[in-house]
Amino acid sequence: MRKKSIEQPISNIESKEDKRELEMKKLLKEVFGEERWMKSFLSDDSHGFNHGNQVRLACLELIKKLTLSERKTFLQEGKEFCKDDFSDCVLAATEIAAIFHDCGRFNEDGKIITAEQKNHHILSAERAEVFCKNINFSNAIPHVRKAILSHDFQSKELTPDLSPPEKIMGKIVQSSDQIGWFHPDSAKRTLDFSKEIGRPFFKPELSLEERLEWKPFSHKNEDALTVMLRQLFGPTGTDRFGVGFAREKIGKYKLGLEKSILKIAEDFNVVSEVKALIEAFRKDSLERNKED
Repeated sequence: MRKKSIEQPISNIESKEDKRELEMKKLLKEVFGEERWMKSFLSDDSHGFNHGNQVRLACLELIKKLTLSERKTFLQEGKEFCKDDFSDCVLAATEIAAIFHDCGRFNEDGKIITAEQKNHHILSAERAEVFCKNINFSNAIPHVRKAILSHDFQSKELTPDLSPPEKIMGKIVQSSDQIGWFHPDSAKRTLDFSKEIGRPFFKPELSLEERLEWKPFSHKNEDALTVMLRQLFGPTGTDRFGVGFAREKIGKYKLGLEKSILKIAEDFNVVSEVKALIEAFRKDSLERNKED
């Protein structure tokens, strides 16, 4: 097969969008068999295979929108672990990282335990490594691991235990996952996940200060609404969205996300309370941006 040059466009993305889902499911079952966590991963909609596949498809869409400079860097990363067909190699590695990035949310018994969520990225990376070894793709392991370990980074303030991705492959996975926080449908996903772990939508006893100080994976002084508000007014800098096109999409999503949050608030009969909190978070966000 003819060796691809670094300047060539990435090929066959459309075919990978259509075919990889079934291929990946088949391989997952072959590698992990009847392990309990895999059964839960394949059936769960919040952080299971369906979510991973959505992030995979978002990665492929984002790759299509890379600038010429970003694309050259992306392909160059493929050359670091594949001598031939490095374009397909780096695509496959990106897809694997996307599929596996949240699988560590399920422990070995297939359960989602709140106290274990903070380190889910570590378990996700370990399982991805096992997968890569079993499909003879060991050369990609360092890149896949790094992408998974950094996918939840938001900012030094909000996720101090994590680091932003160094490679553009990691930035693509991170951006594709983090964009989902701003999508209008993410409010319902947050609500569904909150139900799974016993987190209520609205806790009136929480003060504004407690809500503003909330950090991901802290699981202290929280309700689903606080998570949603942090989604809506979360950081949008290059450390979180290292791909230019991803930053462009965020602004288009935010209005829809705010409407989705208010629709849920209507279902819980707390519209006035939620509107007041949205304005308080908006004011805080503007003040933080001035300081930056």
